[in-house]
Amino acid sequence: MHTPDPPPHEQARQALLARTALLDTPAEQAFDRVVQLASALFGVPVALISLVDSERQWFKAKVGVDVCETPRAISFCSHVVSQGDMLVVSNALQDERFADNPLVNGKLGIRFYAGAPLRLDAQHVIGTLCLLDHRPRRFGPRQQARLQQLADTLCELIRQRMLLQLAEQQSKLLLTVNQAQSSFLLDRDLGAASSTILHSLLAMSQTTLAFIASCQVDDRDSCYLDIPSIAHLDAAALQWLMPQLSHDSRGYRLYGFDHVYGQAIAEGEPLVINQPALYDDSGALAGVQSLLVIPCFFHLSVMGVLVLANRAGGFDQEIVDHLTTLSDGIGTLLHVCGLEVARQAAEAELARQATLDPLTGLLNRRAFLEHCQQNQQRFTRYQQRFSLLMLDLDHFKVLNDRLGHPAGDYVLKEISRQLRRTLREIDSLARWGGEEFCIMLPQEQEQDAMQLAQRLCHTLASLPLQWQGETLHITASIGVATLNASGESTDNLIARADAAMYQAKAAGRNRTWLAAP
Repeated sequence: MHTPDPPPHEQARQALLARTALLDTPAEQAFDRVVQLASALFGVPVALISLVDSERQWFKAKVGVDVCETPRAISFCSHVVSQGDMLVVSNALQDERFADNPLVNGKLGIRFYAGAPLRLDAQHVIGTLCLLDHRPRRFGPRQQARLQQLADTLCELIRQRMLLQLAEQQSKLLLTVNQAQSSFLLDRDLGAASSTILHSLLAMSQTTLAFIASCQVDDRDSCYLDIPSIAHLDAAALQWLMPQLSHDSRGYRLYGFDHVYGQAIAEGEPLVINQPALYDDSGALAGVQSLLVIPCFFHLSVMGVLVLANRAGGFDQEIVDHLTTLSDGIGTLLHVCGLEVARQAAEAELARQATLDPLTGLLNRRAFLEHCQQNQQRFTRYQQRFSLLMLDLDHFKVLNDRLGHPAGDYVLKEISRQLRRTLREIDSLARWGGEEFCIMLPQEQEQDAMQLAQRLCHTLASLPLQWQGETLHITASIGVATLNASGESTDNLIARADAAMYQAKAAGRNRTWLAAP
């Protein structure tokens, strides 16, 4: 018995067969009618639609036999799949390839066989429309041509069935995209919305990896693709991709556009790579079986890309067309996300401007008072006292009048930077107004607060400031007040620190003064 070798591109052939979604499905009237017509038209007792899988042939429709499948190794149809042409065996007992085959010598008793290939594309044969008889018979060219015509009609039926299934899957995906858009509008989570779409895409496209990426520019004007989530069926599918990415708290980033995704963005057309090794010899696609990159548009602007990888048999134009239909919905989602990010950034900037002094970038008075109130609540709950420093620059008005406001602004900004460098992260620093600064020291009491104030006086007095070639000598007077053990109002604490600061000025300036209890 002769067992034929698998045809070239066997994996792709099996992937195509899987995409028909015919294997192990219930009987369907349309296919049953084909085998009934074949049996009657050619006057044979047995007619089959045989689909050749990796280890078996399975009968989608049958007339004249009870079995549903047989091993591939002994099937006549595997020869048709291997050679890609019609096979006619007039008398199996006289054919050395089949004379000792169990299907010939066993219960089925096959003597005659004619199998026409079911070819859904130019390369791959997924099975046969075949005729069997228990006695030898001739099967001339005219009959072979008719059988092939019937097989071609059957192929068209399978293609139409696949298109219908694909359209149904596409409708479900469009619904999924719409649901993802609605979900994003509710919870503002692009990662969750992308994940919803991607897991449905994996099933539809029969790929092992997919991601959606949006085009972004960071604070340094560097272009990158922002990838909020990656869907994959196994860890091996990620191995080629992860070394190219940078991880951040919201997902992944791929910097630069000098890659295949950037090419699709630049050209504005889907990029299909079914032979990665021939397309890119840099090693960036090592381990990828096939790759599809589809630009996602909003109106005429590319908002990002949809990427799918590792589809057995590669990506054909049919699947590209169906997925491209979805890309506009994904582009709209990315556009809406961009608007939301811009809105959040604008709100954050407004909040920042509402709490910060525009010249120095320090807290303004209102924000500082809120911090004091929080610490006062902490004292009430946990008895954690805190201290407050009121700092005023000495003779600042004289400097302003002599050198002008730009010099004064320069001094205020430099003093602010020095104070920031000296204080702890938990300390709060505010520009109280004019040349006055207020500092809150959580969990610090009188002795430690006075030591810090004295250090600040020394640091500011020795600060080397230059304005238009002139050296400026800046000193400060600092009042220190610590929250009373019994607690007191914020206004009273600030008033005590302010009074202590004026006492420091009255005592000669460039010094610190501890407020009376």
